Amino acid sequence: MATELKFCGMRREADILAANACLPDYIGFVFAAGARRAVSPETARELRGALDSRIRAVGVFVDQSPEEIAEIAAQVPLDCIQLHGNESEESLERVRALTGKPVWRAFQVTGNEVLVRAEESRADLLLFDSGKGSGKTFAWEWLRDFSRPYMLAGGLDTENVGEAIRTLSPRGVDVSSALETDGQKDPEKMRAFAEAVRRADSETER
Repeated sequence: MATELKFCGMRREADILAANACLPDYIGFVFAAGARRAVSPETARELRGALDSRIRAVGVFVDQSPEEIAEIAAQVPLDCIQLHGNESEESLERVRALTGKPVWRAFQVTGNEVLVRAEESRADLLLFDSGKGSGKTFAWEWLRDFSRPYMLAGGLDTENVGEAIRTLSPRGVDVSSALETDGQKDPEKMRAFAEAVRRADSETER
């Protein structure tokens, strides 16, 4: 099965047009206040209008109320919700009930105790990261025996994403920092990353 691809941190129309040319499975809008890549719901709604209909929009939230998340999800609109803070499982389920959308839960991988919590989470999909937009990898061997489907994030780039896919066979990969030049999304880096993912998939299938 093809590895799903998410380009996160979309902020400009140029980012959306470059994503449309690459056709990732998902793009991400960050709504966490104070985050470097954050956008307003109004901006995200405009950008969503330019997004290829085959690409799903994910909203990234950090410790925001289920009611605020639901309001933004309806306004943009969003296809999936990604929780990237310390939200409780009860809050996660409230978000799902209010939005009717799949809810992803991000975990910062620091050891096996995190994987135990992830295994027990009621999220629709898990995401493993090294930290919020840090651009750094973590010890992938921790995930070798993890049984649930997950998105892999944290320090992925065109040089290592193929190894990650061949080593772990994640359901998908999530990238942001590696797509940027001087803090802005770079269409050439986006294209190269998408090609690296698809090349790894074709090599794995042989």
